[in-house]
Amino acid sequence: MNVRIACLAVLVAGSVCAAEKPALDGAQPGRWTMDFDAAKQVAAEKKLPVLLNFTGSDWCGWCKLMDKKVFSMPAWTAYATNTLMLVWIDFPQNAALVPEKYVSRNTALDLAFGVEGKLPTFILLDDDGQTELGRLAATPETTSDSFIAEINKLLQLRASVIDALLKTLPPETAREYRDTAKALAAAKKEFAAMQLDFKNKSATLGGQITQQEGRLASIRLDTRIAKLPEADAADYREKQARRAEAEAELMAWMKTRPEKNAANTRKYNAWRDEITQLDKDMQVLLPPAK
Repeated sequence: MNVRIACLAVLVAGSVCAAEKPALDGAQPGRWTMDFDAAKQVAAEKKLPVLLNFTGSDWCGWCKLMDKKVFSMPAWTAYATNTLMLVWIDFPQNAALVPEKYVSRNTALDLAFGVEGKLPTFILLDDDGQTELGRLAATPETTSDSFIAEINKLLQLRASVIDALLKTLPPETAREYRDTAKALAAAKKEFAAMQLDFKNKSATLGGQITQQEGRLASIRLDTRIAKLPEADAADYREKQARRAEAEAELMAWMKTRPEKNAANTRKYNAWRDEITQLDKDMQVLLPPAK
């Protein structure tokens, strides 16, 4: 079976966990909101850092796991209420979960922060709503306590904390700290630019390689098919066309992130079984090259 189709099967098998419903407008400390602008305003007023949660609330298994093991815990609620502004940036299967006014904005934030659809992604910002303090990940071992500990570690990088630290240092050491921090920021910026350039070039070359390899494989296959009896060649071409059609149908359907239920499982299995059978039939018509 095609590897891409096998991998896509995981989309049908996501677990279901209830998630706290975020506010659509306005913001208050320790409560999830979709209103990033309001959260930034409160963060600036109260000098609170901002946690961005890039999530797929109704389909992403890891996102739901974090809600269950971290964000629904009393320890997290007590901590966040006095410590953080919480922003919910959702990319759900059910479009009704996100107001239209936030859809394009969420996409822009995904691009601006380089999330690239990797969900969940947690980004901690300073109280200016811009300076990134760090990123956190979801793991099978993550708990509310461990997640809080990771956040507290990142909070040591806040501008206010660093300023307080520098006041306790000898002038020469403070100057060295500032110069090193400035050099580090420049190095990170240059490194990010190099990564982006490499990614773009890799994508271009990767596409060219895939296209060229596909064309060479097609030429080799056409040569072998040409040696078949006319009826077998026609039968092979017909099955080949149907296989491509079935795969395209399945891929398009999977992109809709279908709900996990018995009917959709049967639908997926029907496509998978048809493609598998077509592969077998084509192998019989065209034995492996010697």
